[in-house]
Amino acid sequence: MSTDPEQTWSTHEREYRIYKNCVLKRSLRPSEYKPDFRGHPYVPIANKERLQNEAACLQFIKRETNIPVPDVLAADNQDDSFCLLTSRVRGVPMNELSFENQEIVKVELKAHLRTLQNLRSDRIGGPTGILCLPNIVTVHFPNVKVMPIVSSTTKDLVFCHCDLSQSNIIVHLDTLKIAGIIDWEFAGFFPSFFESPFYLSPKPSGAQVKDFKTKELVEFINYYDFGAT
Repeated sequence: MSTDPEQTWSTHEREYRIYKNCVLKRSLRPSEYKPDFRGHPYVPIANKERLQNEAACLQFIKRETNIPVPDVLAADNQDDSFCLLTSRVRGVPMNELSFENQEIVKVELKAHLRTLQNLRSDRIGGPTGILCLPNIVTVHFPNVKVMPIVSSTTKDLVFCHCDLSQSNIIVHLDTLKIAGIIDWEFAGFFPSFFESPFYLSPKPSGAQVKDFKTKELVEFINYYDFGAT
């Protein structure tokens, strides 16, 4: 980058750098892994694969729909880390709006959800075959580490974002139009009930996911015997 980032921070899984016109997300290298609250090394699940899947999903959504998403500027492996560089979406997160303005945004958002649900496949996972377990699975079924590729005889799998919280919906403050939907790491073709309506609450998806253990989800996991106990 030719300029210094405006913001930089890291989590147990990622390093983030916010520049004037772009955003860099980088998976941590094994040498950079941090201890968890017990002091044990925290090893992120599918750390590189989730960013690879996000890059593929952004390109797929940009090509197949009119849903506003960031442009992929670069996506590649660098020194045992995967880097995803996207355009920066300007605006405010939906959770910073008033309740009345959130209701206006939801009208457009539901139209975008219908567009996603019209994208269908007979094969579970991302558009390039990468399959990342969404939180709705890993929280309720912690023993499920790998979900096998599942095929259907009909194209009844729909495209789901799988982490559609208000913080991932960026809005133009002056027009209340959606400027961009971000964070597509867990997206892909799944049964429609994988698209939990996290956007109905300003809470982060992680604080809501325990409320969405549906009968359909339990039956799906048990039917395909993903090792859940």
